[in-house]
Amino acid sequence: MNDDEIQQIVVHSLHCLRDEQPPLDFHIVHERSTSHRLAVHLESHFRGWNVDCEYDRYGQVQKLLDGIRACNRRRRTDRILPDIIIHHRGHNGPQHNLLVVEIKKDAIQDRCDFEKLRRMTRQNGSFCYQLGLYINLDGGQFNCTWFKNGATIP
Repeated sequence: MNDDEIQQIVVHSLHCLRDEQPPLDFHIVHERSTSHRLAVHLESHFRGWNVDCEYDRYGQVQKLLDGIRACNRRRRTDRILPDIIIHHRGHNGPQHNLLVVEIKKDAIQDRCDFEKLRRMTRQNGSFCYQLGLYINLDGGQFNCTWFKNGATIP
């Protein structure tokens, strides 16, 4: 699946999420609820892939990203819990890690999430996700920042 196809599916799924009935009130609902509902809409488009929320496994051990705790004084470990990942469970590497998504409410840029997405999309890193996506959920507006190869892309 190429980058354009993935991005089109995500945009379509975001429209479906926005149009749900009864609608989610994005001003009050927690980002976990939004992540779950977005994952539901994504799942049918990624046949053969696993779509998981807050998946914390790296094979048999906890998912760790060396050095990520330095991005915020409150972080105590390098443990990560991406909001949504599209992957093949139990496997790692570029052919098994398709998309990693972080969602925040009313936060144009979360320094830790941006750093996490940069590191998780590096092709010489531990995870090698094909794409990363940061969604700023701003009262029903989904402002997206895409990542590839450790950098933001248009």
